[in-house]
Amino acid sequence: MTGSARPQGGRRYRGRSTDELRAERRQRLLDAALARIGRRGYAGLTIERVCSDARVSTRHFYEHFGSREALLQALFERFTDDTRRIVGEALSSGDGDPMERALGAVAAFVRFALADPARARLAFIETVGVSPDMERRRRDAIGHFVSLIAGAAEQLAERGVLPRRQFHLAAVALVGATNELIVEWLSGDTGLSASQMERAIMDLFRTLIMGARARSGAAPPSTPSWPAAPLETERPKNRQKSSTELTIILTMS
Repeated sequence: MTGSARPQGGRRYRGRSTDELRAERRQRLLDAALARIGRRGYAGLTIERVCSDARVSTRHFYEHFGSREALLQALFERFTDDTRRIVGEALSSGDGDPMERALGAVAAFVRFALADPARARLAFIETVGVSPDMERRRRDAIGHFVSLIAGAAEQLAERGVLPRRQFHLAAVALVGATNELIVEWLSGDTGLSASQMERAIMDLFRTLIMGARARSGAAPPSTPSWPAAPLETERPKNRQKSSTELTIILTMS
């Protein structure tokens, strides 16, 4: 055997392998695309501008993504991978009360989504109606979280926290409501901070659970440990009924 073995990843440039440089370029492209989507939406995303923002040539762009939509799909996949990991960790953490663990998983998802408005805009607005393939990916992600919520509800039913029933349609409704509440928050019309919006969504989930228990005749749960939303010194103009008020109406109907 002659010569020295070439280091893994090929030649090195300034101490970094070609594989490391490729990974860095891909990350810069993803970050630049997300920032531009946050400002201008998917319609304002062009390959040339993303490459300029990321300081990457178009040749290097096509080494990673075959098209503008492929870049969008990669961003959405990163979002769904992160949220699945966060929700899974919340559901499997500790041996505490099953209802609090389920609500904690929902809160973890909402908190992650609201922490970065550009990321939320990507996931809940800009992926809608792009193409049949993008819609399939979006529906698959929604279906995954529907299954998680339905599964958590079935576990609560087994423990007597909820009445036994089929939870799929209720889970679809809750996922849809959560998505639309986040879209409403992104519009800026709610007048709520991210933490206040998180509490409003959690009020929705908690009140639905309490309403389901009440209608089934089950004993009410112990005093909720979830913190109440902070008092607002100024209500948003044209205030509509809160999520809690709307849910109470729904559960009484």
